[in-house]
Parts: sequence; C-alpha cells; structure tokens
Amino acid sequence: MTLDHFTLSLAAAVVIIVSGVVYLFETLMRRDGLSGRLWAVAFLAGILTVLSYLVWAADASAYLAVAIGNAGFVATAGFIWLGCRAFNGRPVRYAAAFTVLLVLVAGLAALFAGPEGGDWAGAVPLFVNTGVAALLGAVESRRGAIGRRWSSAGLTIVLGVEGSWFLARAAVFIFLGPESELFRTWFDTVVSSFLTITLTIITVVVTSVLRASESNVRGQRDVYTLSIGVDGVLLPASFTSAVSTMLQRAARVKETMCVVSIRIDDVSRIATAFGPAEAEQVAASWRAGVRRYAPTASMVGEGEPGSLLIAFVTASFSDVRRMASIMQRRLLDDFSALGISVVPVVGVGIALSDRLGYDFPALKNAADMAATRSMTSSDASVIVAEG
Repeated sequence: MTLDHFTLSLAAAVVIIVSGVVYLFETLMRRDGLSGRLWAVAFLAGILTVLSYLVWAADASAYLAVAIGNAGFVATAGFIWLGCRAFNGRPVRYAAAFTVLLVLVAGLAALFAGPEGGDWAGAVPLFVNTGVAALLGAVESRRGAIGRRWSSAGLTIVLGVEGSWFLARAAVFIFLGPESELFRTWFDTVVSSFLTITLTIITVVVTSVLRASESNVRGQRDVYTLSIGVDGVLLPASFTSAVSTMLQRAARVKETMCVVSIRIDDVSRIATAFGPAEAEQVAASWRAGVRRYAPTASMVGEGEPGSLLIAFVTASFSDVRRMASIMQRRLLDDFSALGISVVPVVGVGIALSDRLGYDFPALKNAADMAATRSMTSSDASVIVAEG
C-alpha cells in the first residue's frame, strides 16, 4: 500500500487535532500550573498550524495561511520549551521574548515570499527556528525538577530527534535543494508526516504525565523548605517564610498574630571577659529556654544576631504580656542557675498585628526595637510596640 502526501498530511492533522483537543480539555478540567498552560498553548499552536496548512492545501494561492502555519509550527516547539522552563521554576520572560522572535521570523519569511514562494515558502527559517527551539527544549528537559522525573526522558528524545532532524533538513535544503535524492528520501513531506505523528503521540503522553506529577506536589505557588537548627530553632529564611504564610491566613479571618523578640546582647562581651565557654553556656541556655517556655503552638526562629523570635496566634493581649513576662523571669532564673560570672540582660519586645498590620518585616522590626528598649529600661520590663 502506497500512502500519498495528502493522505499522510491528513493523518498527521487528525492526530494533532485530536491530541490537542484532548490536552486542552484536560487543561480546562484541572487547576494547572504554568508549565501545563504553556504546553496547552503549544498544542493550540499545533492545531492552528494544521488548520492553516489545510487551507493552503485547498487553495494554493492562500500564502497567508502558509505564513500562519509556519509561525504556529515554530510556536509549538517554542512553547514546549517554555513549559519545561516553567516546570523547573526558571524565569520565562526572556525565553518567551526569544520564542516570539523565532515565531515572527518564520511567519514573516513566508509572508514576504508571497504567492510566488510556492511549496517551500519560508522553509529555511521554519526548519532552523523549529530545530533551535526543539533542541533548547531537549536541553531544558534534562535540567532541574523535570530532569529528575523518569518520564521526561521521552520528552528529551522527542525534542532531540525533532531538533536534530529539522536542522539537518535545513542544511540539506540549503546545499542540495528540495529536489535532491537525499532530501526526497529522508526529509520530504512524507517523512515529516510520519515524524509528526510519532512525536505528537509521545509528547502528549509525556507532558500529561509530567503535569499530573507536578499538580500532585504543587500545592500553593509559594513553595519553601523549612531548615531547622539542631536545637529545633528555625533558621531565619525558614522562619520568615512560615510566619508570612501564617500571617496571610490570619489576615483572612481577622485573627491577631503576635511576634515576640527575645534579645540578649551581652554574649560577645561575656566571651571577651570570661571566655568562650561561659558565653556558649549562656547562648545554649537562652535558646533552649526560649523553646521551652514558648507557647506550645508557636513557631520559634532566629532573628537578627542576639535575637530569637516567637510567632503565634493570640486572642488576649493580657495573656501575651503575662507569657512574655514569665518567660523573661524564667530565662533570668536559668542564667542564675548556671553559676556564671555575670547574668546577661534579657530584653523582650512584643508586636501585635491588630496594631501594626499583617506585614511580617514590620512586625519583626517593631518587636526587635521594643526588645532593645526593654534592655535599656530601668526596670527591664516587657515593652509592647505601638502602632
């Protein structure tokens, strides 16, 4: 059985349209991430390409359809590359600008060729730009989060084969011409249709698997990893991320968030005057005491040097002040029990969201400033930051 160009082109069109419609329908049915939406645009561009080429097949004078089809073909490979970058969490702004440039060059080349361009109007920019975009996608599919998923190997192979084939097609077209035996055997429309059908099927399967795995772990857009010291105190970046999330949730339900800063600034002076061993005792007792006396449901993390922070939701201002005062006394008692040469001053500052708003940096700075004033006050009392 011999398959002519029209039959194979029609088969490729059916495969692309069916695959694209299924993928787009699935996109509408799920809460997709940026990568899934970009891949959906790639399939939409593929459908536009097929429809444009069908219009050109029906009317050979419709050179505008060829320009749109060529631009859509490049856009398909380009948006698959952009989807891979988005999956890896990499910025897509400049990559998107480069993709738009490739698409415009391919489309304008066919447009400027006009009706006299014939079957191969704008062929070289089409081949080269598609090959470049596909190879960029193949490289990106081996990096970062997408590269760690075994299913991405299929996408790498697809894009690698597509990119290499189109660049080779461009070289043969330039140096030997479309009428050469080599081009008609390995790079003609028949081979292109077979390749398109195969690559489309593999691509729709692989991208569907990838975006399903992404949606399972994506959750909210702001993803962070908590880093905790060996003594159980959150490191600064982790504490900031976690408390910022708590503040967002508290703001929605109008709950009051409290940030407490506990400062001791005498550790370095103790180390200078009495040795590092005594200073380490003070620091260890301070960190352990803050965790021990903090409310059960609170988060404890590092702030500025010499400062530990506690964050929690509260319903009573008096309870917060009483808790902070008790913590201050207990920390001083723990220092006294160490039998050290000098007991450091403990400053405690409180910042409340109902007075200062739900901005974490503002609450943190206000609590630290209040703790500093607490250390220099005559009675070393707990200080509450005012709005």
